[in-house]
Parts: sequence; C-alpha cells; structure tokens
Amino acid sequence: MGKLADALVALDKNAALDATNEALAAGSDPLMLVDEARQGLEAVGQKFDCGDYFLMELMRAAQIFQSVADVINPTIVQAYGGIKTTGKVVIGTVAGDIHDLGKNIVKILLECRGAEVIDLGVDVPAQKFVAAIQEHQPQVVGMSALLTASVPEMNRCVEAIEAAGVRDQVKVIMGGGIVGEINRVNLKADCATVDANAGVRQIEQWIK
Repeated sequence: MGKLADALVALDKNAALDATNEALAAGSDPLMLVDEARQGLEAVGQKFDCGDYFLMELMRAAQIFQSVADVINPTIVQAYGGIKTTGKVVIGTVAGDIHDLGKNIVKILLECRGAEVIDLGVDVPAQKFVAAIQEHQPQVVGMSALLTASVPEMNRCVEAIEAAGVRDQVKVIMGGGIVGEINRVNLKADCATVDANAGVRQIEQWIK
C-alpha cells in the first residue's frame, strides 16, 4: 500500500492529508488516490472483522477519509467532468455500514456528467431503498459496502425491492471493498465492482 493507505490504517489524519496533497502536486490521477484510499479502508475493515479495531476506529477512518475526499473531489470534477449524460440514480451504503468512499466518488462522477443522484447516505435500511425507488423512479440503484457482514444486507435490500414489485424497474449495481472478496454470483445484482470508474461507465450504459 502507499502512503495514503498506510496513513488511513494508522488513523493518522495529518499524514493522510500530507500524502494526498503531495500526490496531487506531483500530478497523480485523483482516481488512483481514491483506489489507494479504498485499499486503506479495506485494511481498516479487516482489522474490524478480526477484532483489532472497533466502531470508534471505523468512524475515525471514515472521518479521515472525508477530509481527504474534500481535497480530492475538486480534482476529480476537473479531470472527469467533460462527458455529459442524463438519468436518475439512487445510491446508499447499506444498513450496518458507515463507509461512503466509493459511494461519494460515484456520486461526484455521475453528477459532473449531468446525472441526477439521490444520495441516501450511510446505514440505509432496505425499506428506505424501496421508498426512494417508488418516489424518484430511478433507472439505477447503487448499493455500497466495505464490511464482510454487509453482504447479506445487500441481498436483503434486493429482496425487499423484489417484494415491493419494483425490481424490474431498476438495474442494481453493488460496489465496495467487500465485492472484490466474494463470488459475484452470490450477489443479487446486475453488476458488482470495486472500481468506481467502471461502475460509472456501467451506469451510463444503463441510463443511455
């Protein structure tokens, strides 16, 4: 892992910001920094799963990333804001998970292309996804998670959408660090990816 990932694992905000600013000043692609931050947050999630870190450490890592994101986000808009699309997307981090790295990046990438994004936030229960679909009539629903324990919750959200009779109205995409660690056939999604840019490209194809 790089300096940014290491700083996130160490829960060192100053080191994380220094690494981010240093990389951007050197001309690094902001999405490469996003991927490095994802690696760091995945490592934090693994420490949580093993009992080495607790909820306080998870929240601290999320807060540090938010500070980093405030620096990275404007550069993403500058670098990737040229392509325009239309459509409506509902996104959220599923219940039991407070990580919003991938979700926030996908939101920025979609909005700078002209899509309307309804961001439900973090720790989102299944029925809130259902209600958002019924209210906003999106073409796509995006579900994000980092923690292993969130996989069943992702599938429960899809089951709730099915039970509400609106599954055929939307495409479902799942993203986050945990998606890269499990067999995709175990996810009740139309697409699953750990790559925010790839996820946005898939969403754009669906919207078009």
